[in-house]
Amino acid sequence: MNKQINMDYPRVLIFGQPFNKRHGGGITLTNLFKGWDKSKIAVADSGHMMYEITRDVCDTYYQLGKDEYKWMFPFNLIQKKYKSGLKTFDEKNEKQGNETKNGIRYKIVNRIFYPLMQWLGLFYSVIRIKMSAQFRNWLTEFNPEVLYVQVTTRESILFVAELIDTLKIPAAIHFMDDWPSTIVKGGLFKNYWKKKIDSDLKKLLDKVDLHLSISDAMAVEYKKRYGKEFRAFHNPIDTAFWLPHTKNDFSINKDNIKILCSGRIGQNGISESLIEVASAIDKMNADGLGIRLHIQTSTREKSIINRLNEFNCVVFNPFVNYTQLPEIFSSADILLLANDFDSKSIDYLRYSMPTKASEYMISGTPVLVYTSDLAAVSVFFSEYECGYCISKNTEEEIIKGIKFLIDNEEYRRKISKNAVNTALQKFDALKVRGEFQNLLSALAVNQKN
Repeated sequence: MNKQINMDYPRVLIFGQPFNKRHGGGITLTNLFKGWDKSKIAVADSGHMMYEITRDVCDTYYQLGKDEYKWMFPFNLIQKKYKSGLKTFDEKNEKQGNETKNGIRYKIVNRIFYPLMQWLGLFYSVIRIKMSAQFRNWLTEFNPEVLYVQVTTRESILFVAELIDTLKIPAAIHFMDDWPSTIVKGGLFKNYWKKKIDSDLKKLLDKVDLHLSISDAMAVEYKKRYGKEFRAFHNPIDTAFWLPHTKNDFSINKDNIKILCSGRIGQNGISESLIEVASAIDKMNADGLGIRLHIQTSTREKSIINRLNEFNCVVFNPFVNYTQLPEIFSSADILLLANDFDSKSIDYLRYSMPTKASEYMISGTPVLVYTSDLAAVSVFFSEYECGYCISKNTEEEIIKGIKFLIDNEEYRRKISKNAVNTALQKFDALKVRGEFQNLLSALAVNQKN
Protein backbone atom coordinates (compact mmCIF):
# COMPACT_ATOMS: atom_id res chain seq x y z
CA MET A 1 0.00 0.00 0.00
CA ASN A 2 1.32 3.45 -0.90
CA LYS A 3 2.03 5.76 2.00
CA GLN A 4 0.88 9.35 2.05
CA ILE A 5 3.73 11.70 1.07
CA ASN A 6 2.80 14.24 3.72
CA MET A 7 0.30 13.46 6.44
CA ASP A 8 -0.05 17.21 6.93
CA TYR A 9 -2.50 17.35 4.04
CA PRO A 10 -2.42 20.48 1.86
CA ARG A 11 -5.57 22.60 1.80
CA VAL A 12 -7.49 21.55 -1.32
CA LEU A 13 -10.30 23.45 -3.02
CA ILE A 14 -12.67 21.35 -5.13
CA PHE A 15 -14.74 22.93 -7.88
CA GLY A 16 -17.34 21.30 -10.11
CA GLN A 17 -18.52 18.31 -8.07
CA PRO A 18 -19.86 18.21 -4.50
CA PHE A 19 -19.63 15.07 -2.40
CA ASN A 20 -22.70 12.82 -2.43
CA LYS A 21 -23.51 9.12 -2.43
CA ARG A 22 -26.28 9.14 -5.01
CA HIS A 23 -24.50 10.05 -8.24
CA GLY A 24 -21.38 8.64 -9.86
CA GLY A 25 -19.25 11.77 -9.67
CA GLY A 26 -20.06 12.33 -6.01
CA ILE A 27 -19.42 8.69 -5.11
CA THR A 28 -16.09 8.67 -6.95
CA LEU A 29 -15.07 11.93 -5.27
CA THR A 30 -15.98 10.52 -1.85
CA ASN A 31 -13.94 7.38 -2.36
CA LEU A 32 -10.90 9.29 -3.65
CA PHE A 33 -10.80 11.93 -0.91
CA LYS A 34 -11.88 9.78 2.03
CA GLY A 35 -9.49 10.27 4.95
CA TRP A 36 -8.32 13.74 3.89
CA ASP A 37 -8.12 16.19 6.80
CA LYS A 38 -11.64 17.70 6.86
CA SER A 39 -10.30 21.04 8.04
CA LYS A 40 -8.25 21.23 4.84
CA ILE A 41 -10.87 20.44 2.21
CA ALA A 42 -13.59 22.64 0.78
CA VAL A 43 -15.99 22.60 -2.16
CA ALA A 44 -17.10 25.58 -4.23
CA ASP A 45 -19.91 24.96 -6.70
CA SER A 46 -23.18 26.32 -8.03
CA GLY A 47 -26.48 26.07 -6.22
CA HIS A 48 -27.70 23.83 -9.06
CA MET A 49 -25.19 21.20 -7.92
CA MET A 50 -25.72 21.45 -4.16
CA TYR A 51 -28.23 18.60 -3.85
CA GLU A 52 -28.03 15.71 -1.37
CA ILE A 53 -24.49 16.67 -0.40
CA THR A 54 -22.75 14.61 2.26
CA ARG A 55 -20.42 15.78 5.01
CA ASP A 56 -18.52 12.67 6.09
CA VAL A 57 -15.52 13.67 3.93
CA CYS A 58 -16.03 17.44 3.63
CA ASP A 59 -18.23 19.82 5.59
CA THR A 60 -17.17 23.15 4.07
CA TYR A 61 -19.26 24.12 1.05
CA TYR A 62 -19.25 27.53 -0.61
CA GLN A 63 -22.32 28.01 -2.79
CA LEU A 64 -21.65 30.07 -5.89
CA GLY A 65 -24.97 31.84 -6.25
CA LYS A 66 -26.47 35.07 -7.52
CA ASP A 67 -23.34 37.07 -6.68
CA GLU A 68 -21.16 34.85 -8.87
CA TYR A 69 -23.39 33.30 -11.55
CA LYS A 70 -24.31 36.06 -13.99
CA TRP A 71 -26.77 35.69 -16.84
CA MET A 72 -27.03 38.37 -19.50
CA PHE A 73 -30.26 40.42 -19.53
CA PRO A 74 -33.07 39.45 -20.11
CA PHE A 75 -32.20 35.78 -19.49
CA ASN A 76 -31.34 36.57 -15.87
CA LEU A 77 -35.01 37.27 -15.19
CA ILE A 78 -36.07 33.63 -15.44
CA GLN A 79 -33.09 32.00 -13.70
CA LYS A 80 -33.42 30.62 -10.21
CA LYS A 81 -31.31 32.67 -7.82
CA TYR A 82 -29.35 30.90 -5.10
CA LYS A 83 -27.85 32.62 -2.09
CA SER A 84 -24.09 33.03 -2.29
CA GLY A 85 -21.81 32.04 0.58
CA LEU A 86 -20.97 29.20 2.93
CA LYS A 87 -23.68 26.57 3.38
CA THR A 88 -25.02 25.95 6.87
CA PHE A 89 -26.24 22.55 8.01
CA ASP A 90 -28.49 20.93 10.54
CA GLU A 91 -25.99 18.93 12.59
CA LYS A 92 -28.55 16.16 13.09
CA ASN A 93 -28.53 15.28 9.39
CA GLU A 94 -25.46 14.10 7.48
CA LYS A 95 -26.92 14.51 3.97
CA GLN A 96 -28.35 17.86 3.02
CA GLY A 97 -28.49 20.51 0.33
CA ASN A 98 -30.96 22.44 -1.76
CA GLU A 99 -34.39 21.03 -2.42
CA THR A 100 -34.82 19.12 -5.66
CA LYS A 101 -37.42 20.75 -7.89
CA ASN A 102 -39.13 18.89 -10.75
CA GLY A 103 -42.14 21.11 -11.32
CA ILE A 104 -43.46 22.92 -14.40
CA ARG A 105 -40.79 25.63 -14.25
CA TYR A 106 -38.01 23.03 -14.07
CA LYS A 107 -39.40 21.17 -17.10
CA ILE A 108 -39.86 24.33 -19.17
CA VAL A 109 -36.36 25.58 -18.43
CA ASN A 110 -34.57 22.26 -18.98
CA ARG A 111 -36.62 20.83 -21.85
CA ILE A 112 -37.47 23.97 -23.81
CA PHE A 113 -35.48 27.04 -22.75
CA TYR A 114 -31.99 25.51 -22.51
CA PRO A 115 -32.28 23.45 -25.76
CA LEU A 116 -33.55 26.54 -27.60
CA MET A 117 -30.66 28.63 -26.25
CA GLN A 118 -28.19 25.97 -27.36
CA TRP A 119 -29.71 25.73 -30.84
CA LEU A 120 -29.53 29.53 -31.23
CA GLY A 121 -25.90 29.51 -30.12
CA LEU A 122 -26.62 31.79 -27.16
CA PHE A 123 -26.17 29.31 -24.32
CA TYR A 124 -22.39 29.45 -24.40
CA SER A 125 -22.07 33.23 -24.25
CA VAL A 126 -24.77 34.52 -21.89
CA ILE A 127 -23.51 32.84 -18.69
CA ARG A 128 -20.43 33.82 -16.73
CA ILE A 129 -19.11 32.94 -13.29
CA LYS A 130 -17.49 35.93 -11.60
CA MET A 131 -15.48 36.04 -8.40
CA SER A 132 -17.46 38.23 -6.03
CA ALA A 133 -15.82 40.18 -3.22
CA GLN A 134 -17.33 37.76 -0.71
CA PHE A 135 -15.93 34.74 -2.56
CA ARG A 136 -12.49 36.37 -2.86
CA ASN A 137 -12.48 37.07 0.87
CA TRP A 138 -13.39 33.48 1.62
CA LEU A 139 -10.63 32.23 -0.71
CA THR A 140 -8.12 34.40 1.16
CA GLU A 141 -9.34 33.03 4.47
CA PHE A 142 -9.31 29.36 3.38
CA ASN A 143 -6.02 29.88 1.50
CA PRO A 144 -6.07 26.73 -0.68
CA GLU A 145 -2.79 25.14 -1.71
CA VAL A 146 -4.15 22.79 -4.40
CA LEU A 147 -7.11 23.09 -6.77
CA TYR A 148 -9.02 19.99 -7.98
CA VAL A 149 -11.65 20.61 -10.67
CA GLN A 150 -14.20 18.90 -12.84
CA VAL A 151 -15.54 21.08 -15.67
CA THR A 152 -18.32 20.35 -18.15
CA THR A 153 -19.47 23.77 -19.41
CA ARG A 154 -17.84 26.75 -21.12
CA GLU A 155 -18.48 29.06 -18.18
CA SER A 156 -16.81 26.60 -15.81
CA ILE A 157 -13.79 26.32 -18.13
CA LEU A 158 -13.34 30.10 -18.16
CA PHE A 159 -13.93 30.39 -14.43
CA VAL A 160 -11.34 27.75 -13.53
CA ALA A 161 -8.78 29.46 -15.79
CA GLU A 162 -9.41 32.68 -13.86
CA LEU A 163 -9.21 30.82 -10.54
CA ILE A 164 -5.80 29.39 -11.41
CA ASP A 165 -4.49 32.80 -12.47
CA THR A 166 -5.82 34.39 -9.27
CA LEU A 167 -4.78 31.75 -6.75
CA LYS A 168 -1.46 30.91 -8.42
CA ILE A 169 -1.55 27.37 -7.01
CA PRO A 170 -1.15 24.00 -8.77
CA ALA A 171 -4.31 22.49 -10.23
CA ALA A 172 -5.61 19.05 -11.18
CA ILE A 173 -8.44 18.45 -13.67
CA HIS A 174 -10.46 15.22 -13.79
CA PHE A 175 -12.65 14.09 -16.72
CA MET A 176 -15.53 11.70 -15.98
CA ASP A 177 -17.04 11.48 -19.48
CA ASP A 178 -16.02 12.65 -22.94
CA TRP A 179 -18.24 15.70 -22.68
CA PRO A 180 -15.94 17.80 -24.92
CA SER A 181 -17.12 15.67 -27.86
CA THR A 182 -20.80 16.30 -27.19
CA ILE A 183 -21.03 19.65 -25.38
CA VAL A 184 -22.18 21.40 -28.56
CA LYS A 185 -25.38 19.59 -29.48
CA GLY A 186 -26.06 21.28 -32.79
CA GLY A 187 -27.72 24.50 -33.84
CA LEU A 188 -27.01 27.52 -35.98
CA PHE A 189 -23.41 28.07 -34.88
CA LYS A 190 -22.37 24.50 -34.03
CA ASN A 191 -18.98 24.57 -35.78
CA TYR A 192 -18.06 27.98 -34.36
CA TRP A 193 -18.82 27.02 -30.77
CA LYS A 194 -17.22 23.61 -31.08
CA LYS A 195 -13.93 25.23 -32.15
CA LYS A 196 -14.25 28.02 -29.59
CA ILE A 197 -14.89 25.72 -26.63
CA ASP A 198 -12.14 23.37 -27.76
CA SER A 199 -9.75 26.34 -27.83
CA ASP A 200 -10.89 27.47 -24.36
CA LEU A 201 -10.37 23.96 -22.98
CA LYS A 202 -6.89 23.60 -24.49
CA LYS A 203 -5.86 26.91 -22.92
CA LEU A 204 -7.12 25.65 -19.56
CA LEU A 205 -5.26 22.35 -19.93
CA ASP A 206 -2.05 24.33 -20.49
CA LYS A 207 -2.57 25.99 -17.09
CA VAL A 208 -3.28 22.71 -15.28
CA ASP A 209 -0.46 20.74 -13.62
CA LEU A 210 -2.10 17.31 -13.26
CA HIS A 211 -4.41 15.77 -15.86
CA LEU A 212 -6.68 12.93 -14.77
CA SER A 213 -9.11 10.70 -16.68
CA ILE A 214 -11.70 8.11 -15.65
CA SER A 215 -10.23 5.24 -17.71
CA ASP A 216 -7.05 4.09 -19.43
CA ALA A 217 -8.81 4.36 -22.80
CA MET A 218 -9.62 8.01 -22.12
CA ALA A 219 -6.01 8.67 -21.07
CA VAL A 220 -4.75 7.27 -24.38
CA GLU A 221 -7.28 9.22 -26.45
CA TYR A 222 -6.73 12.50 -24.59
CA LYS A 223 -2.95 12.22 -25.02
CA LYS A 224 -3.57 12.13 -28.77
CA ARG A 225 -6.20 14.85 -28.69
CA TYR A 226 -4.65 17.33 -26.25
CA GLY A 227 -0.99 16.36 -26.11
CA LYS A 228 -1.04 15.89 -22.33
CA GLU A 229 -0.19 12.92 -20.16
CA PHE A 230 -3.32 11.73 -18.34
CA ARG A 231 -3.47 9.43 -15.30
CA ALA A 232 -6.56 7.24 -15.00
CA PHE A 233 -8.48 7.23 -11.73
CA HIS A 234 -11.75 5.30 -11.67
CA ASN A 235 -14.10 4.89 -8.72
CA PRO A 236 -12.16 2.92 -6.06
CA ILE A 237 -13.97 0.48 -3.81
CA ASP A 238 -13.78 -0.09 -0.08
CA THR A 239 -13.20 -3.84 -0.09
CA ALA A 240 -14.02 -4.19 3.63
CA PHE A 241 -17.43 -2.71 2.83
CA TRP A 242 -18.17 -4.94 -0.19
CA LEU A 243 -16.42 -8.29 0.35
CA PRO A 244 -18.64 -9.59 3.19
CA HIS A 245 -21.52 -9.62 0.68
CA THR A 246 -19.65 -10.98 -2.35
CA LYS A 247 -21.73 -13.61 -4.14
CA ASN A 248 -20.90 -17.27 -3.48
CA ASP A 249 -24.14 -19.03 -4.49
CA PHE A 250 -24.46 -19.29 -8.27
CA SER A 251 -27.56 -21.45 -8.51
CA ILE A 252 -30.44 -19.99 -10.51
CA ASN A 253 -34.15 -20.65 -10.19
CA LYS A 254 -35.38 -20.37 -13.79
CA ASP A 255 -38.85 -19.50 -12.59
CA ASN A 256 -37.54 -16.44 -10.76
CA ILE A 257 -34.44 -14.97 -12.43
CA LYS A 258 -33.38 -11.53 -11.25
CA ILE A 259 -31.44 -9.23 -13.58
CA LEU A 260 -30.53 -5.91 -11.98
CA CYS A 261 -29.54 -2.61 -13.59
CA SER A 262 -28.38 0.10 -11.20
CA GLY A 263 -27.57 3.77 -11.72
CA ARG A 264 -28.71 6.73 -13.78
CA ILE A 265 -30.96 6.18 -16.77
CA GLY A 266 -32.47 8.55 -19.31
CA GLN A 267 -30.85 11.32 -21.36
CA ASN A 268 -27.34 10.19 -20.53
CA GLY A 269 -26.92 7.44 -23.10
CA ILE A 270 -28.76 4.79 -21.08
CA SER A 271 -32.35 4.50 -22.27
CA GLU A 272 -32.83 2.74 -25.61
CA SER A 273 -30.50 -0.07 -24.56
CA LEU A 274 -32.67 -0.75 -21.51
CA ILE A 275 -35.79 -0.72 -23.69
CA GLU A 276 -34.17 -3.27 -25.99
CA VAL A 277 -33.17 -5.56 -23.13
CA ALA A 278 -36.64 -5.34 -21.55
CA SER A 279 -38.27 -6.19 -24.89
CA ALA A 280 -36.00 -9.21 -25.32
CA ILE A 281 -36.74 -10.43 -21.79
CA ASP A 282 -40.50 -10.21 -22.33
CA LYS A 283 -40.10 -12.44 -25.40
CA MET A 284 -38.02 -14.91 -23.41
CA ASN A 285 -40.66 -15.01 -20.68
CA ALA A 286 -43.31 -15.77 -23.29
CA ASP A 287 -41.33 -18.95 -23.96
CA GLY A 288 -41.56 -20.09 -20.36
CA LEU A 289 -38.83 -18.31 -18.41
CA GLY A 290 -39.47 -16.15 -15.37
CA ILE A 291 -37.05 -13.21 -15.68
CA ARG A 292 -37.51 -9.86 -13.98
CA LEU A 293 -35.50 -6.78 -14.91
CA HIS A 294 -35.08 -4.82 -11.69
CA ILE A 295 -34.02 -1.20 -12.11
CA GLN A 296 -32.34 0.52 -9.16
CA THR A 297 -32.17 4.21 -9.99
CA SER A 298 -32.59 7.66 -8.52
CA THR A 299 -33.54 9.00 -11.97
CA ARG A 300 -37.19 9.73 -12.51
CA GLU A 301 -37.41 10.86 -16.13
CA LYS A 302 -41.04 10.13 -16.93
CA SER A 303 -40.43 9.60 -20.64
CA ILE A 304 -38.14 6.60 -20.11
CA ILE A 305 -39.94 5.41 -16.96
CA ASN A 306 -43.26 5.24 -18.81
CA ARG A 307 -41.74 3.37 -21.73
CA LEU A 308 -40.08 0.82 -19.46
CA ASN A 309 -43.29 0.30 -17.50
CA GLU A 310 -44.90 -1.02 -20.68
CA PHE A 311 -42.87 -4.21 -20.31
CA ASN A 312 -44.13 -6.93 -17.99
CA CYS A 313 -40.64 -7.88 -16.83
CA VAL A 314 -39.65 -4.45 -15.50
CA VAL A 315 -39.64 -3.78 -11.75
CA PHE A 316 -38.56 -0.42 -10.34
CA ASN A 317 -36.90 -0.92 -6.98
CA PRO A 318 -37.42 1.67 -4.25
CA PHE A 319 -34.55 4.05 -3.53
CA VAL A 320 -32.18 2.71 -0.88
CA ASN A 321 -29.24 4.00 1.09
CA TYR A 322 -25.83 3.38 -0.49
CA THR A 323 -24.93 1.06 2.40
CA GLN A 324 -27.55 -1.41 1.17
CA LEU A 325 -26.13 -1.78 -2.35
CA PRO A 326 -23.60 -4.60 -1.66
CA GLU A 327 -26.35 -6.92 -0.47
CA ILE A 328 -28.71 -5.87 -3.27
CA PHE A 329 -26.07 -6.41 -5.97
CA SER A 330 -25.02 -9.83 -4.70
CA SER A 331 -28.64 -11.00 -4.37
CA ALA A 332 -29.21 -10.59 -8.12
CA ASP A 333 -28.50 -13.41 -10.58
CA ILE A 334 -27.09 -11.10 -13.27
CA LEU A 335 -26.06 -7.45 -13.22
CA LEU A 336 -26.75 -5.46 -16.38
CA LEU A 337 -24.50 -2.67 -17.66
CA ALA A 338 -26.12 -1.17 -20.76
CA ASN A 339 -25.19 1.82 -22.95
CA ASP A 340 -27.10 3.04 -25.99
CA PHE A 341 -25.74 2.34 -29.47
CA ASP A 342 -26.58 5.63 -31.22
CA SER A 343 -23.59 7.75 -32.28
CA LYS A 344 -24.23 10.52 -29.74
CA SER A 345 -24.30 8.10 -26.81
CA ILE A 346 -21.23 6.25 -28.07
CA ASP A 347 -19.32 9.53 -28.38
CA TYR A 348 -20.28 10.60 -24.86
CA LEU A 349 -19.67 7.27 -23.10
CA ARG A 350 -16.91 5.80 -25.29
CA TYR A 351 -14.08 6.45 -22.83
CA SER A 352 -16.10 6.26 -19.62
CA MET A 353 -16.00 3.61 -16.90
CA PRO A 354 -19.28 3.86 -14.99
CA THR A 355 -18.95 4.26 -11.25
CA LYS A 356 -20.95 1.07 -10.83
CA ALA A 357 -18.49 -0.99 -12.93
CA SER A 358 -16.05 -1.60 -10.06
CA GLU A 359 -18.96 -2.07 -7.64
CA TYR A 360 -20.55 -4.63 -9.97
CA MET A 361 -17.25 -6.50 -10.18
CA ILE A 362 -16.54 -6.70 -6.44
CA SER A 363 -20.12 -7.91 -5.80
CA GLY A 364 -19.26 -11.19 -7.53
CA THR A 365 -22.55 -11.27 -9.42
CA PRO A 366 -22.01 -12.13 -13.13
CA VAL A 367 -22.09 -9.00 -15.28
CA LEU A 368 -23.82 -8.70 -18.65
CA VAL A 369 -22.37 -5.81 -20.68
CA TYR A 370 -24.55 -4.58 -23.53
CA THR A 371 -22.79 -1.79 -25.39
CA SER A 372 -20.76 -1.04 -28.50
CA ASP A 373 -17.35 -2.68 -28.66
CA LEU A 374 -15.98 0.84 -29.12
CA ALA A 375 -16.81 1.60 -25.48
CA ALA A 376 -13.97 1.42 -22.95
CA VAL A 377 -16.16 -0.57 -20.56
CA SER A 378 -16.73 -3.27 -23.19
CA VAL A 379 -13.02 -3.41 -24.00
CA PHE A 380 -12.18 -3.67 -20.29
CA PHE A 381 -14.64 -6.44 -19.44
CA SER A 382 -13.58 -8.39 -22.52
CA GLU A 383 -9.85 -8.00 -21.85
CA TYR A 384 -10.10 -9.17 -18.24
CA GLU A 385 -12.83 -11.78 -18.97
CA CYS A 386 -14.89 -10.44 -16.10
CA GLY A 387 -18.25 -10.15 -17.86
CA TYR A 388 -20.26 -11.41 -20.83
CA CYS A 389 -20.18 -8.73 -23.53
CA ILE A 390 -22.83 -8.20 -26.18
CA SER A 391 -21.56 -5.71 -28.76
CA LYS A 392 -24.13 -6.27 -31.51
CA ASN A 393 -27.26 -4.15 -31.34
CA THR A 394 -29.80 -6.91 -32.01
CA GLU A 395 -32.51 -8.59 -29.99
CA GLU A 396 -31.22 -11.99 -31.05
CA GLU A 397 -27.82 -11.30 -29.47
CA ILE A 398 -29.44 -10.11 -26.23
CA ILE A 399 -31.53 -13.27 -25.97
CA LYS A 400 -28.52 -15.43 -26.86
CA GLY A 401 -26.37 -13.73 -24.20
CA ILE A 402 -28.94 -13.97 -21.40
CA LYS A 403 -29.67 -17.62 -22.20
CA PHE A 404 -25.95 -18.44 -22.22
CA LEU A 405 -25.45 -16.91 -18.78
CA ILE A 406 -28.51 -18.64 -17.36
CA ASP A 407 -27.50 -22.06 -18.70
CA ASN A 408 -23.78 -21.98 -17.83
CA GLU A 409 -23.10 -21.93 -14.10
CA GLU A 410 -19.39 -22.68 -14.49
CA TYR A 411 -19.01 -19.72 -16.82
CA ARG A 412 -20.82 -17.50 -14.33
CA ARG A 413 -18.41 -18.66 -11.62
CA LYS A 414 -15.44 -17.99 -13.89
CA ILE A 415 -16.32 -14.40 -14.79
CA SER A 416 -17.34 -13.75 -11.19
CA LYS A 417 -13.94 -14.87 -9.90
CA ASN A 418 -12.15 -12.85 -12.58
CA ALA A 419 -14.22 -9.79 -11.77
CA VAL A 420 -13.57 -9.93 -8.03
CA ASN A 421 -9.84 -10.50 -8.52
CA THR A 422 -9.58 -7.69 -11.07
CA ALA A 423 -11.48 -5.32 -8.79
CA LEU A 424 -9.13 -6.13 -5.91
CA GLN A 425 -6.06 -5.60 -8.08
CA LYS A 426 -7.10 -2.43 -9.89
CA PHE A 427 -9.75 -0.66 -7.81
CA ASP A 428 -8.94 -1.33 -4.16
CA ALA A 429 -9.56 1.97 -2.38
CA LEU A 430 -6.53 1.80 -0.10
CA LYS A 431 -4.18 1.53 -3.07
CA VAL A 432 -5.99 3.85 -5.50
CA ARG A 433 -6.80 6.47 -2.88
CA GLY A 434 -3.18 6.46 -1.71
CA GLU A 435 -1.91 7.04 -5.25
CA PHE A 436 -4.44 9.80 -5.87
CA GLN A 437 -3.81 11.64 -2.60
CA ASN A 438 -0.05 11.29 -3.06
CA LEU A 439 -0.29 13.02 -6.45
CA LEU A 440 -2.28 15.95 -5.05
CA SER A 441 0.01 16.27 -2.05
CA ALA A 442 3.05 16.20 -4.33
CA LEU A 443 1.68 19.19 -6.25
CA ALA A 444 1.71 21.29 -3.08
CA VAL A 445 5.12 19.98 -2.01
CA ASN A 446 6.64 20.80 -5.41
CA GLN A 447 5.06 24.26 -5.33
CA LYS A 448 6.71 25.00 -1.98
CA ASN A 449 10.06 23.72 -3.15
